[in-house]
Amino acid sequence: MVKLLAIFLIAVFLAYQSEKYTRAAAAYGYTDSPRNDKALIMLIIALTLFAGLRTQYNDTTAYINGFENAPGLREFFTDISNLNPFTNPLFYLYQSFLKSIGCSAQMLIFTTALFTQTCFILFFKRYSSDFPFSVFIYFTLGTFCVSLAAVKQVAAMAMLTQAMPYLEKKNWKKFYLIVIIAGLVHTYALTFAILPFFAARPWKSMTYLLLGGTVLVLYNFREVISGFMDEANELGKTLADYEVFDGHTVNALRILVYLVPPLISFVFRKWLYKDSSPMENVLVHMSVISLCFMLMGSQAGANMFARMAHYFEIGTICILPWLVQKPFVRDSYRVIVSVAVLCFGVFFIYAYGINMNFDTEYRSLKIFESMLEY
Repeated sequence: MVKLLAIFLIAVFLAYQSEKYTRAAAAYGYTDSPRNDKALIMLIIALTLFAGLRTQYNDTTAYINGFENAPGLREFFTDISNLNPFTNPLFYLYQSFLKSIGCSAQMLIFTTALFTQTCFILFFKRYSSDFPFSVFIYFTLGTFCVSLAAVKQVAAMAMLTQAMPYLEKKNWKKFYLIVIIAGLVHTYALTFAILPFFAARPWKSMTYLLLGGTVLVLYNFREVISGFMDEANELGKTLADYEVFDGHTVNALRILVYLVPPLISFVFRKWLYKDSSPMENVLVHMSVISLCFMLMGSQAGANMFARMAHYFEIGTICILPWLVQKPFVRDSYRVIVSVAVLCFGVFFIYAYGINMNFDTEYRSLKIFESMLEY
């Protein structure tokens, strides 16, 4: 996993430099603008190049082949089935647009990478209390590698980051408008519609209702999920039995990793939520929702439920530094961060160096691949 480690170290270093700039700007009264943050811009460029110039990793080849077989704009609009809101029409419209103006499949990969990496990094910068730590988690939790695979999903996830400021301001019209648009890119994005109900303090009625509902689903898993699939199929979102009840389950170690933030938020709840903001409450709940989807994936449908969990783990990435920073003094925080870095780092190496060899899966344009080797 030499290539992945290389971009990982570059990203964390640039995030640290960006954080230094932000603190210096605050100390001297400068305007802290992303346009003036050279390290932040370099971070976005580095991640975009790594993600956007890839030619192979996970589902990338399938997206390239799909682009090659995609219709142009005229053919797209002549088939009314392409406009079904539950078949990701906005993504395929964009794909057809690129093809109609003579772009290659690589342009689809690059432009979506530019959009997603920019949105994610700016989102972490805005809402994380420790930006370098959040970038570290972005990699070690596996979210960055997901952004190299599920193109439609991560494009929708990135779009949803633009809805969060409106959630914070309680501008429900703009929030739900963006959620609906993101849902036209990837249907799972519509699950974000529940977030306004989780602005209350965690570990009160809404949190326990969420966990209780998850337990009920786990207890009656096949019946509940089959009913959900039947409803989805009636709406035009095809979910075949073999996609869910395929015998694949989420790895137990991954579930334990996702358990860490909710567990911390529960143990230190007396200190965390005395003056927490509604946005902090939402981000904490997003980590709990991620865990709930992962628990469902422990029964079946690992791919589907893990992908649903990914939508909410961007909240985990932002809030984990706050969860371990707020209850402790500065020296204790450093110790805990060191332990977290060790544990998440071990999981990262296991997931992408031992359980799978990232470098055998990832390929990029030759010029960029040669740069990585040096």
